[in-house]
Amino acid sequence: MALRKPFQLLIKPVGADCNLRCKYCFYLRAHELYAAEGRHIMSDEVLERMISGLLRYRFPETVFAWQGGEPTVAGLDFFKRAVEVEQKHGAPGQSVGNGLQTNGILLDDEWCRFLHDYHFLVGLSLDGPKEVHDALRVDMGGHGTWDKVMASARRMEQNEVEYNILCVVNSLNVKLGKDLLRWFIDQGFNYLQFIPCIEPGLDLNVPPEAYGEFLCDVFDYWAKEGFGKVSIRDFDAMLTQQMHGVSPLCTFGRVCNHYIVIEHTGDVYPCDFFVYDEWRLGNVMDAPLHTFMETEKYRLFAYQKDKVPACRGCTWRSICHGGCQKDRVATGAFTDPTPLCAAYQRFFEHAMPKFKKLAKRVQRQTPRS
Repeated sequence: MALRKPFQLLIKPVGADCNLRCKYCFYLRAHELYAAEGRHIMSDEVLERMISGLLRYRFPETVFAWQGGEPTVAGLDFFKRAVEVEQKHGAPGQSVGNGLQTNGILLDDEWCRFLHDYHFLVGLSLDGPKEVHDALRVDMGGHGTWDKVMASARRMEQNEVEYNILCVVNSLNVKLGKDLLRWFIDQGFNYLQFIPCIEPGLDLNVPPEAYGEFLCDVFDYWAKEGFGKVSIRDFDAMLTQQMHGVSPLCTFGRVCNHYIVIEHTGDVYPCDFFVYDEWRLGNVMDAPLHTFMETEKYRLFAYQKDKVPACRGCTWRSICHGGCQKDRVATGAFTDPTPLCAAYQRFFEHAMPKFKKLAKRVQRQTPRS
């Protein structure tokens, strides 16, 4: 069976279970949906139904994105079974990929050999230097985790595992600006994602004005020192938008990205920021995967993204499209502008002329087919 528009799965194999207690974590609240179950882990039946269900569409490229909580808590044997199921149901020559977002605490050499052998792309959470990271990313006992995360990064390098860094920008590290980027580069981390912390009532949330200055400061350093050598997800997406008119990021897309979230039980949701009873779309054991995106509830969710009255007439609407919905509902409603509106306006005004020049440079350097 083939569909015209591919989609991906964002999979929570252990739900919200995690071996850390990061002070800004948004997903721990998902425990409320499955609190009576004790330890959570996806069953073999759900695993096989989910994997076989996606592979049967024969997309040009199929990607399984494993997240949490902390997905490695499921154990290495779980992921070995997942790969076996992928091999069982994949067609000859079918392109299948896996991504793993992790805090890195459990990544020993055996894990790293597995991730290398099966070409997993790893997203490793690291918020910067030791004093910054350890202030918020702590274990069950409240102890910092920086030393273990850095050791895992070096272990992945030794085992030639492909990985990038996921950095949550919060009220503590937002003031570092280009110094934070310089620190990552000095550590040899050249694939980066900066994720703004915006959660209901959290005093660690990134202040909009400060985040705008952070983006401008980081961009100026990247454009001068890192362009072509360092990948920053948001900046790469804006270059793509300038060259092709469409952003690959749901944050700046007209509609939410074409994916669904699968909880450990097989329950389906439109986004991991919206794992709530009212947004449950069904269960993978009950219907083909594509049907969840054909529901009225999913369409309502995805297509309300751009419907923000305050954005009408904004110079940057075609680039921003209202920002991420979860940021908007964190401080208001779906129809409210993002609390980062001032930050994005400041950044777009500052950086967009340079983005246009960089996009033209890339286009000139790209061979024509």
